[in-house]
Amino acid sequence: MVTRAPDCKWAQRDDKVIFTINVPDLDPAKAKVEITETSFSFECPMAGTEGAWSLKFDFFGVVDPEKSKWSVATRDVSFVFMRKSAGSFWDKLNKGPKLTTLKCDWDKWKDEDDKQDDFDMSGYGDFGGGGGGFGGFGGGGMGGGMDGPDSDDDDDDDLPGLEDSGAPAEAADAADDEEGGKAAEETK
Repeated sequence: MVTRAPDCKWAQRDDKVIFTINVPDLDPAKAKVEITETSFSFECPMAGTEGAWSLKFDFFGVVDPEKSKWSVATRDVSFVFMRKSAGSFWDKLNKGPKLTTLKCDWDKWKDEDDKQDDFDMSGYGDFGGGGGGFGGFGGGGMGGGMDGPDSDDDDDDDLPGLEDSGAPAEAADAADDEEGGKAAEETK
């Protein structure tokens, strides 16, 4: 079976790490997640193939699995790992070599000198049982969709066409050729 590391993003605050794994068509019942104070492991089958998504790493610092939360959506799984102790920011998410599929989530990122705001965790569920070694997420999805009542799709009215200058393209090209010919004769 072929395993592949999923694309993922992370951001941090002084007291938490926000981590999102992009996995389309995730079946929460088949996902296996292990979270300890120092490590993270995620595995689940890829939809429609014989392959699997797999991601394992050691955290750069220490997290509290019992206070951490998660949320499953249609295309991703989001985690909020509460740090054991608030303080200086981590240099990176993981110890060891760079995770090649990991990027910064600039939409959620806050610098150390920025005012720390409360991250809305209302759509996140508890790990339950201390967070270590649970199979399947069961419910807890973020819900909602792209075409809700606040969707911008209804403002895509017909756009006007390009204004016609009145002169056909061939006439404009012929005029350019004549001017070019006159300039060539003058330089002889």
